[in-house]
Amino acid sequence: MMPVDAALAVTYRCNARCAMCGIWKSEPGPELPPDVFRRLPSSLRDVNLTGGEPFLRRDLPAVHEAVRSACPSSRTVISTNGLLTDRIAESVQQMARAEPGLGVAVSIDGPAPVHDRIRGIPGAYDKAMRSVKSLQDAGFANLRLAFTATRSNAQHLWEVYSLAQSMGVQFTCAIEHASEHYFQSPEAAAPVPLDALRGPLERVMESELRSLSPKRWARAYFLLGMWHYARGRGRLHPCRAGRDFFFMDPAGDVYTCNAAPFRMGNLAETDFDALWHSPEADAARKRVIACQQPCWMVCTARTAIRRAWPQVLAWALWRRLTGVTLPECQP
Repeated sequence: MMPVDAALAVTYRCNARCAMCGIWKSEPGPELPPDVFRRLPSSLRDVNLTGGEPFLRRDLPAVHEAVRSACPSSRTVISTNGLLTDRIAESVQQMARAEPGLGVAVSIDGPAPVHDRIRGIPGAYDKAMRSVKSLQDAGFANLRLAFTATRSNAQHLWEVYSLAQSMGVQFTCAIEHASEHYFQSPEAAAPVPLDALRGPLERVMESELRSLSPKRWARAYFLLGMWHYARGRGRLHPCRAGRDFFFMDPAGDVYTCNAAPFRMGNLAETDFDALWHSPEADAARKRVIACQQPCWMVCTARTAIRRAWPQVLAWALWRRLTGVTLPECQP
């Protein structure tokens, strides 16, 4: 089976100093030229272009064009810290001509003082919000605010969700993870305070379930898995990393996911089909099966949720009737 989902880190250069990520502390390495992205498999349906800060690549539109050429049926979302407003607006308008449904996710981790402290840049909140509004003013619709829950901002989840609702944009949420090869933070992430997270998470889930959108119901279910993970209970569904999903770093090294360092090969050195069916890739997939590292990220959870859609739908319909009450905080 070929993969349908991928996260592509196009650069490890970064202009933020995020507390939960060590990428900015590292020395940036080589970056694939745009043409190499044409080797990606046409099977992909969801592609996240991420970093570092992807808009630091002045040739990002060329990278996007190469991805679209290789994967014409895929939907692209670009994750950004939103600090480069003018470049973001210019590049997104160019890329949207090739992909009208292009998505942009701008990180917002709380009110201005909290966000600026977490991102390590004075004025980061104002710059990020300026980027969102600039894209809205240009008529760009597929926008979302992306919240990363950490021990220092979990209580602000509902506040950022409400901000997204008031602006008419989507909302996505993740919880801080450690990763030695992606976030370059090999030590385990500090636990998110459950008492601070539980109430806001329940409110967001209930709001999503009140909608008539099955996509938002799936997001509510993803948040259920996030609570499950935060309580130390692992994943709601088996991991499909290395089968449905892969992560690729800026130099072309392909891993089963962005959490565990299970390398499958390098796209700059071979075509994707040979890489995907190589002995190294098979060995990496076996490591996934035996993996005990807990994680719950959108990139790997998305395909697991789709595979369990009857169960997810039944849960959503039931919770629409009964409301959301998350299990107690004790792990």
